[in-house]
Amino acid sequence: MIQKLIVLGFLKKDSASGYDIKKSIDKELGLFSEIENRSIYYPLKKMEKEGLIRKKELKIKGHLKKYIYSITPQGEKEFFKLFRQSLLSQKRPFIESDIALYFISFLRGEDILPLLRLRLRFLENVKKWLFNKEKELKSAPKNLDLLLKHHLKLAAAEKDFIGEMIDIVKSSFHKNRG
Repeated sequence: MIQKLIVLGFLKKDSASGYDIKKSIDKELGLFSEIENRSIYYPLKKMEKEGLIRKKELKIKGHLKKYIYSITPQGEKEFFKLFRQSLLSQKRPFIESDIALYFISFLRGEDILPLLRLRLRFLENVKKWLFNKEKELKSAPKNLDLLLKHHLKLAAAEKDFIGEMIDIVKSSFHKNRG
């Protein structure tokens, strides 16, 4: 669903070749997610069969061919449907470190604290990187600014939580030693 939404969204913005779509996804959305974007051509072919996009062949010097894809009216409807589903999704956010937290009681405090401090340092670097990106993309479209702000808030919230975790582990570690 997400890949289809992304491809249709980029084609809603402008017609493009498969290569250009892949490049745009990597450049613009790669900053904000871990989207698997290995092959764009299989999904394009599938969406073309579904009538969501159309392909136009351009001949380039010599024997080279280039295909330009554009969204169809049916694709526009599908884009809005997928956009709506994504925005109103009731799936809870999943953070991989939550799985480690589930098993935290199996480790000793002195083993956990250095890892939590490393996580805290990583999150601080993420926040710095996002602040720099925000400055770098000052004239970027509003949608990228919103994504940056969202990720900054997520990183700040996780950083605060990890700080609390460190305090909890320290206090329980000291109780167990005493």
